[in-house]
Amino acid sequence: MTTILLRTAIIYIALIIAMRLMGKRQIGELEVSELVTTLLISEVASLPITDAGIPVSHALIPIITLLFFEVASSMISVTFPRLKNLFSARPTTLIRNGKFCIRAMRGARITADELIGELRQQGIIDISEVLYAILEQNGKITVLQKAKYRVPNAKQLNIKTSETGICHIVIDKGVINNHSLCELDMNKKQLQKILQKQNVDRKDVYLMVINDAGEVNLVRKDEVKNK
Repeated sequence: MTTILLRTAIIYIALIIAMRLMGKRQIGELEVSELVTTLLISEVASLPITDAGIPVSHALIPIITLLFFEVASSMISVTFPRLKNLFSARPTTLIRNGKFCIRAMRGARITADELIGELRQQGIIDISEVLYAILEQNGKITVLQKAKYRVPNAKQLNIKTSETGICHIVIDKGVINNHSLCELDMNKKQLQKILQKQNVDRKDVYLMVINDAGEVNLVRKDEVKNK
């Protein structure tokens, strides 16, 4: 039992390192080469876990080899863009100016029903509203509406707005998030002053969020307990 646990831990750590080196893409966003590498790694990694007679090295060596090929192919694609198509497909235009591109749809093996269903999921019920529908390299479909059907933005409506940026979790269950402080270019002394203004101790904070504009959103622990 101890041997199995140890072997599993070693493979688990190796997979974590491999996935970290491959990048942060989600499974649904993987390109063809990345998906193949992920499937092969998962298959190879399971062998020494299910069969104690197979050495752990028989999984680690293929994982390292596959990782090398994946990183190398990514570097080649970046250095030589023309070779990118060897490792991934090109984006395919499925709808152009409100009309189906039948030949492209056949090549991508996408039916009109599937494409119309994708449009409905994006809130579009009339194909004539679509300027472009593009099948991206990761398998997702990007839909761009014609200008007259797009929701107008603040600039087009002549509305003055101010940027608040993104929110950063500064304190989570009483623990300070140093990474968020760095992102906000803030130190602990400045954070302490904010807490004093809020009349609360750090240990009593359940969640504290600050955006790039300096706006504070704070939830106390007693507020959570009383709900």
